[in-house]
This record gives sequence, structure tokens and C-alpha cells, in this order.
Amino acid sequence: MRIFTKDEAESVTKYYSEILIGKPIMPPGNSNPYPISSLKTTKAEEGYLVKCLSKYMNKTMSKDLEIVISELNILPLDKFLSNLD
Repeated sequence: MRIFTKDEAESVTKYYSEILIGKPIMPPGNSNPYPISSLKTTKAEEGYLVKCLSKYMNKTMSKDLEIVISELNILPLDKFLSNLD
């Protein structure tokens, strides 16, 4: 689970929201994907966390952004963050 600065979390959320909303995420142990409905930034002790959320059929599921990115084979976080510098 990656920890972001406030500025990184805001940039990551904005960029990846445009790409990920509506894309499928797979619940653990389930073969039915849920569509991503939003990205959520939360304050942690060390910085900020970004999760993908799916609210579908009265269920809410979240998955770490970095895991979702690797599963969907899109621009990795490291490359995105290096372009911010």
C-alpha cells in the first residue's frame, strides 16, 4: 500500500479517476467484477492513501489503487509520479 503526500494524492486521484471510473475490479474470491465508481483519498498517520471504490448492488468494495493499476495494465504509479517532478 503506497503512501502519498497530499499533493501526490490529489494529482493521482484526478488523473486515475478519469481512466478508472467504470472499469472493473474483482472482489476477492469472486468471479463477478464490480465497476469502479470513485477513487477515495484518506488521511493516514504517515500521509495519504488512495483506494478505488465500487458501490454496486447494495455492496461497497474497496481496493488499493496500486493493485488495480497493475491488474488493468495502465500507466504505473512510479511513472506517473516521476512525471510530476
